[in-house]
Amino acid sequence: METQSEIKTKKEKIKNLLQIVISLGLGVWVFYLVYKELDINKMQEIFKNAHWLYVIIPILLCLLSNYVRAVRWNMLIEPVAPTPKIKNTFCAVMFGYLVNHIFPRAGEVARCGILTKYEKAPMSVLFGTVITERAFDMLATLLFVFFTIIIEFNQFQGIIKAINIHEKLLDLSTNPILWGILLGCSILAYILFKRFSQWSFVQKIKSVILGIWDGLKSVTKVKNKLLFLFYTFLIIALYYFMLYTTFWMFDFTSDLSLSAGAVIYVFGALGMIVPVQGGIGTYEFMTILAMRLYGITTICAGSFAILSHLIEIIVNCVVGFVCFLILPLINKERENTQ
Repeated sequence: METQSEIKTKKEKIKNLLQIVISLGLGVWVFYLVYKELDINKMQEIFKNAHWLYVIIPILLCLLSNYVRAVRWNMLIEPVAPTPKIKNTFCAVMFGYLVNHIFPRAGEVARCGILTKYEKAPMSVLFGTVITERAFDMLATLLFVFFTIIIEFNQFQGIIKAINIHEKLLDLSTNPILWGILLGCSILAYILFKRFSQWSFVQKIKSVILGIWDGLKSVTKVKNKLLFLFYTFLIIALYYFMLYTTFWMFDFTSDLSLSAGAVIYVFGALGMIVPVQGGIGTYEFMTILAMRLYGITTICAGSFAILSHLIEIIVNCVVGFVCFLILPLINKERENTQ
């Protein structure tokens, strides 16, 4: 006879499995729709004629961006928890990317778990720093999008007019039902927390929220705020140049301008937001869509999208897996002294 705990664990496993299958299925379905009409033989010819020597540049930029991310994360952790060794932070970041390619959006929790295990840092505090980190990533990305729209205004103006996005956003922001639901949920949450504040479940939620809040406040305690901001924009710049240097691998993209590269980067980033493993399918769709704006044929754009995406996936997965394997080895001495 199964206990309630065992039944609950089994249900969680089934739920997680379904989430993986559904998200992966969505990605594969979109990928199939994008590439089903493209000639595989022509794509093979395009890859055969690529300048493969240049592939080393986006690979190095990918690793460098992740190292900078690890350094910046340590800056957030330092005021609120013992500062981890950079080798552990870098391995945690890489392992998080590996997990994200299997369980969408779970990588952030996974990398916090790595530092909790090997550095004994509080999980909730670490997660708060990750939220802060992602908030600054979003801010930097939005600024990048803003300047890209200004530089390539004509391209974006045509897209906005085509889909009437300004009218849809206006309708959404003035919808009284939406604001009523948000207000009602906020009041209900406040009442429940006040009414059942002594329950262990509520206490646990409060503890997690306070830990996250401590992490969010960590940015105000960062010793060198200007350096933190510099690293934030450097990460976005490295992501951009990782894509742009991939242009050099193909004759049909080698002469694209920096501003065109910015538009393609923005579209690809939007494709990565969709909660599927590593943006499979959605990244390719958005990248092809952007490249078509600059007169690149669908077959060429599709070939570029696959290669640029594969570089990131392979680097993150291979290095992430290696990091997972070596973490016990590089922390062996510490574990023996505890």
